[in-house]
Amino acid sequence: MMSQYTQIAAMPSALVCAQAFPPLLKQAGGVAKDYLALCRALIDGLGWHVTLVSPVNVRESGEADVLRWLQSGQLVHAPAWALEASNNLGVAVFMDFFSTHNTATLVQQLLFGGHSLCFLDDSCMRIAPLMLMRGLGIPSIATTHSDVPSHPVYHESIMMKMLWWLHLASAFFATAHASVAKVYARSLWERYRVPVQCTWPPVLWSDEFRQPLHVYDQAASQKRASWIQKFGFRPKAIFLFAGRWSAEKRIHLLLDAVPEDCGLVIVGDSDADYADQIEASRRRNVLPQRGMLGAQELRIAYAASDLFVSASTCETLGNTVVEAWSSGTPVAIQPAGGHLEFVKDNENSYLVDFDDSNLAREHLASIVAGGTMAAVEPALSKMGEHFRTLNFAAEIKRCLVDPPLQAAAPRSGWRWPVEMLFRALLILACCLVWPVTTVWSRAYFALSCDPVYRYVEPGTASEPAADAKVRGAARSMYEDSCCSTSVSDPHLGKCDESARPLCSDVAAPSDDSFV
Repeated sequence: MMSQYTQIAAMPSALVCAQAFPPLLKQAGGVAKDYLALCRALIDGLGWHVTLVSPVNVRESGEADVLRWLQSGQLVHAPAWALEASNNLGVAVFMDFFSTHNTATLVQQLLFGGHSLCFLDDSCMRIAPLMLMRGLGIPSIATTHSDVPSHPVYHESIMMKMLWWLHLASAFFATAHASVAKVYARSLWERYRVPVQCTWPPVLWSDEFRQPLHVYDQAASQKRASWIQKFGFRPKAIFLFAGRWSAEKRIHLLLDAVPEDCGLVIVGDSDADYADQIEASRRRNVLPQRGMLGAQELRIAYAASDLFVSASTCETLGNTVVEAWSSGTPVAIQPAGGHLEFVKDNENSYLVDFDDSNLAREHLASIVAGGTMAAVEPALSKMGEHFRTLNFAAEIKRCLVDPPLQAAAPRSGWRWPVEMLFRALLILACCLVWPVTTVWSRAYFALSCDPVYRYVEPGTASEPAADAKVRGAARSMYEDSCCSTSVSDPHLGKCDESARPLCSDVAAPSDDSFV
């Protein structure tokens, strides 16, 4: 009989490079859940062995499956150095590919890991690792999860724009480039002529969302009763928003769109000042509930509400739509971006333009008056059943695993020497560009004024403390410091005015984007 380690060695192996993974839910949101679901599909569904290169402390994920995988050896965590960027927009953690430790880890995994396929998320400057993977002939698939130009910070930062264009260019070096929705794939092609070969299947990140609807009836009734008690009146309908509390989600537009005789429950969190504003937005019919919910709590919250609402225009898919439908709850969402992937107005849910609060309020009132379920059945139930019973592992294989493996098949004829020459040029380019980028990025992190950077030791990244004292200290650090001295030589000190042009005006994104 083969030993456990021999069996593991015989498994197909995947290298997953992800800066977004639980417990970084306040920062990474749906992307972190996507990579948890990917690991579950590869390990439990397809029998693969996974090596996860990530700065995240995965043992704090709160997921029993993660601990089980680590103990069995099916998941190996290769800790990576990270950088934490802080300013008044919040805190963002991203992987630093160009640190000496991370470079050595990546090269070791690519040369000696025996991986069949490499997955990369929206990590900053992923173009260099993708060039190296292509040069070594290792199949890779890179996913563009975030529509960065839709975020307010993008238009204020030249550096952000440069990084975004490099990010788009990286798609041409991956064996396959993926998106999370066909709508967003078309957008990338129409706006930038960036091809997308693969699309993620809709993600249900926890088996809690696969349970039959009746399982949570009692818990949902109790949750609804507790909300009504907190409101102090019985709303005609209860709306729910769940997700990160960041400006691009436009949660503030929901406040004035709620009919007076209805209630809005807002659940979620972030480390941005915007989250403090949402927390303070308590009204007679608005109930902010700050805190990221676990899968079971979130599933109950969906079931306890009559309608899920979102005014966001930056979604590339919006996992919350899939989660709400799987919980039997229709959605009323902004007709923009990935929201249009599955939602058909007045057929399986509703499209509401929240840009005009008066019209949105009237629209929501008419939906409630007619019954939130009346116009959307039976299509809503069919979609919910489809998502609950979807074989996600099989879809991952069909959509994300097979295409890059097929595209990486050995070339024949004249294509073989051309491919070999291309690979050699890519490796040469990496050898030239990598050290230059390493030096440049160290200087940038040391001199940056906004955001302020600090290094995070390998495998220790976790959710920052959410209490007001810590958030206030982070903002004070941002406001009082011209340049960060925590990321470089302490003798550098602060910038003087003559050095200010070197200081970045880049604001740290508060979402799951690539920086």
